[in-house]
Amino acid sequence: MTVNEGDAVELVHGPDSLNRFLVAGVAVLGAGLVAINPTAPSQPAIAHRAVQLTAGEQDWSQVLTTAEDNLTTLESEAATANSGLSTAVATELSGFGTQISNAFTGVESGLQNSISGGWYGSDDGYVFGLLPGSVTGPDGVETGSTLQEISTALNQGDALSAFSYFDAWSLETVDHTLKPLLSPLLDETSKGVTTLGIPAELSQTFTNVLEEFGNYNELKALGDALLAPELSVAFGLSNDLDGIAADLSSGDPTLALTDLSNLSSDLTGDLLNGWTDPYTGTGEAFTGLLNSGSLLEELLVTWPTQLATALGESIAPAAADALSSSLPDLFGGLVSL
Repeated sequence: MTVNEGDAVELVHGPDSLNRFLVAGVAVLGAGLVAINPTAPSQPAIAHRAVQLTAGEQDWSQVLTTAEDNLTTLESEAATANSGLSTAVATELSGFGTQISNAFTGVESGLQNSISGGWYGSDDGYVFGLLPGSVTGPDGVETGSTLQEISTALNQGDALSAFSYFDAWSLETVDHTLKPLLSPLLDETSKGVTTLGIPAELSQTFTNVLEEFGNYNELKALGDALLAPELSVAFGLSNDLDGIAADLSSGDPTLALTDLSNLSSDLTGDLLNGWTDPYTGTGEAFTGLLNSGSLLEELLVTWPTQLATALGESIAPAAADALSSSLPDLFGGLVSL
């Protein structure tokens, strides 16, 4: 079956005029015939032409070029976003590692001083380790041994002083070993500055992540990204069928077949690169799979960046500032149709 000009004119101008939807249906049938027999000699030469009602048409070259640009930009920004996320995770884990490492270092130092060193405190003064060692205080360096002090006190019959030496040594040992050991787990405030323990930091991180992702705007953006490609194709198909129906109504079957031949490239472009109202030419009504606002951008760029931001808010201020300054503007470069 071949659609020729005479048939089209008779179809449109016959005694019983068909409505635009039936005409569009005939146009779709014609598109199927074109697809089944693409090399039939009876077909007119296909050429992309910009006309008033089909101003949104795209040939395959346009579609593929735009899709390639979008994909290249998306890949680049996804790599940058995930690099920022890796930096945030590494910084967060590094902070935990530093806290744990400092804890073990503090325990080691406390045990060493407990055995052969000591401490100076304003409440207990010089407290020596069990074995002879030196302690630096306001009166200079003093050398002593808790065992020697206990032995001397017992030889003098002073049990109370002997117990006092042991008590001071025990309390200082516990303070300088148990405190650093528990420091990664507990919050500590010193000179007005509070250092969070790992559990509190994890809780804060979880809160930050919820604040980043658990809101209506995020849900709406995800819904838009999921629905927009299908809607882009639907609106693009409706617009193209309107143009084809107008071609047939005006008695121009050649132009109608040209528009039909562009239907597949148009709809593919709408799916990949989004759809814009060709009548107004302003603003992108719906996104596709590859351009700004797409589901791929959400998964590969937006979400990793938001997660990196949430992690950056949980670490030390200096590290957070360094991290935030290393995160670029990831949302302005995607190519739109």
